[in-house]
Amino acid sequence: MPLSQESAGRSPPPIGPAVTPASGAAGHRRPQSSRDRDRFVGFAFAAADLLIESDPQGNILFSAGARCRLTKGEVGGLVGSNLMEVVAPGDRKYVHVLFDRIREKARIKPSRVMFQAFDGQQFPALLGGCRLDSCPGSLFLTVLLTAPARGNGGSGAVTAAQGELLDQCGFAGILEERIHAARERGLEQGLTLLLVEGLQAMVDSMPEGAAAEVREGIDAYLRGISADGDSAGQLTGDRYGIVHAADIDGREVQGHIAQIIEAAGGALPGGIRSWTLDMADDRLDAADAARALVYTVQAFASAQGGEFTISSLEDGANRLMAGAVERIGQLRATIDNRDFIVVYQPIVDIGTGAVHHLEALTRVEGMSSPADFITFAEDVGLIYDFDLLLTRTVLDTLQQFRKEPKLPDVAINLSAKTLMSPIFFKQFQSVVAPYGDLASKLLIEVTETVVVTDIAKLNEVLQKLRESGFRICLDDVGAGSTSFQSLYGIQADYAKIDGKFVRGAVNSPRDMAMLRSMVDVCRQLGLELIGEQVEETVHAELLNGLGVSFAQGFLFSRPSSDFAYFAKDWSKVRSGGKVLLKG
Repeated sequence: MPLSQESAGRSPPPIGPAVTPASGAAGHRRPQSSRDRDRFVGFAFAAADLLIESDPQGNILFSAGARCRLTKGEVGGLVGSNLMEVVAPGDRKYVHVLFDRIREKARIKPSRVMFQAFDGQQFPALLGGCRLDSCPGSLFLTVLLTAPARGNGGSGAVTAAQGELLDQCGFAGILEERIHAARERGLEQGLTLLLVEGLQAMVDSMPEGAAAEVREGIDAYLRGISADGDSAGQLTGDRYGIVHAADIDGREVQGHIAQIIEAAGGALPGGIRSWTLDMADDRLDAADAARALVYTVQAFASAQGGEFTISSLEDGANRLMAGAVERIGQLRATIDNRDFIVVYQPIVDIGTGAVHHLEALTRVEGMSSPADFITFAEDVGLIYDFDLLLTRTVLDTLQQFRKEPKLPDVAINLSAKTLMSPIFFKQFQSVVAPYGDLASKLLIEVTETVVVTDIAKLNEVLQKLRESGFRICLDDVGAGSTSFQSLYGIQADYAKIDGKFVRGAVNSPRDMAMLRSMVDVCRQLGLELIGEQVEETVHAELLNGLGVSFAQGFLFSRPSSDFAYFAKDWSKVRSGGKVLLKG
């Protein structure tokens, strides 16, 4: 069905003269008796505060209900005005889309709308509506003035500004909420990924007014078809995600978008494709299904042009989703069955050769790279479970060898994503508490494979850990801008210098300059330094010459699952200035 002028991206029509209750055609639009009206109003009020009858242009023919902020007097005073007068300006195109959907679908579920009170203040409410065959030409609207808080109970989803779509982070959060709600309440909802190839380039080349018509028209339409009016996101310049009712068809969405662009005089250089998935798929439980969907959406958003094109969107999305489902199932089994091993590698005092502490590293059968395992666990939100399990596993090992007189301290890697979780600190305390003072043998090594956007918040968590007696080490300093910035924003005890600078400094003046600057900065900040990937004696000698106290690498020992070797038998022998190892 074609879009109306306003929902196709054009400006809403001017508010014309209102149709009053006495206007000629209005009489047949209402229930025929006061008893019928009372029943209808009572039925509407069972789920709303305000009932409005309007014509298709929004002219209010009848209103009844609780006194509200939309008018100074009784709500009947709205009759004769236009609904758009009490809708916030940024949501007017969006409400026109909702009107179109009432005409197309006969009924829409309540969606979040920003209204404007008579005093100019804006507030959210839920607007629902239907049309009745017995009342041609009328739309019946219900308004729930006390709209529940966005996010259904504070899951942390990011909200969008009025009239705008969610960003990638916000959409990922709302997607997770929606799939949980769909499973728990039996809602029939779908997810559509939309690729409008070349949209950004087209908009950039259009006159400002026409470009705004396209952007605002697309935003209003996608919000209008999304669940509750707040479940659509712009992932990149030409990629969108929408959670919607199950009756939305991807081809219908493509057609509407094409009409919006055409109505604004645009010429899209690429095509429009969509991929729609039924969120009721029960191959995984709700939590892991949400993780698979979020992972697929994030991959779609971050993929380069060649990875997701018009021709490959459906195939690529299906493969991604299927792969994510399989990998999450394997990862969940790895965690549930503790199907991994922990290996230990010593961090050595360069001057004496003595073991300062060990680092606990994980190995998973079938995974070629531990880094890939950790990155995927972070991407799908299972790293939190894994990090707490690793903590418990290392503490169990320390418990087993606690009577050894030289029981070494152990550094455990915790993802910044885990540390930033609002429930982390309490959960971590509950994990370590049963081990008593043995927990003081742990060092917390912060890994930043994900970008940390709030260094201050991360530092706040780490300082709580330090106050509880844990030492903090920053991993891979210099590996990326975030890690280097962390030196200034985080108070820690140790910092690890990324191994590429240690190895490179032997032959590269540039790497040596970088290494010297990092050592100087860390020393000024009071951090003890650990050089990584020390594989040759020359690496150890270089670090020692720069005043770096500790080193880790194959020169001293490869990682080993034999904890007893380090707790009982590991020893060092110095000969000719080189570090030699027993065994």
